[in-house]
Amino acid sequence: MTLPIVKTLDLPCAAARAFDIFVNATTSWWPGGHSVSAGAGAVPQAITIEPRVGGAVYETMHDGARADWGRVLDYQEGVRLAMTWHPGNNADNPTRVEVAFADLPGGRSRVTLTHTGWEAWGDTADDRRQGYDAGWDIVLGENFVPACAVAA
Repeated sequence: MTLPIVKTLDLPCAAARAFDIFVNATTSWWPGGHSVSAGAGAVPQAITIEPRVGGAVYETMHDGARADWGRVLDYQEGVRLAMTWHPGNNADNPTRVEVAFADLPGGRSRVTLTHTGWEAWGDTADDRRQGYDAGWDIVLGENFVPACAVAA
């Protein structure tokens, strides 16, 4: 069994604000190199998370086409988001990403991302997990945390 990826980061803004940035301002901070459009050497027009259970998670690609990334499984405003995850591939057998937000003293917060379900990738699970492990560091640490710092 391939172990889950767990990323925990402390943020300089409250959990409700961090959640809002993650869900409703995704396009402003998501790195273009971590998209389906990047495969064509381009940057996506938008990244959308529809804020409700059953909502779509998708990219509006550089050419206006839609690339589905997943579906919202759990949506607790300001607290937690869980979604299937298959950006650009494996839509019939996705992995799962959960992002939890908790307030800390002093107007700060902690976000914990857990990415599971690697068995969906069979023999390539370990390689896929390794790529995502490094990728989430870029997406969260180099992009999401600074977006929260600006909003603080």
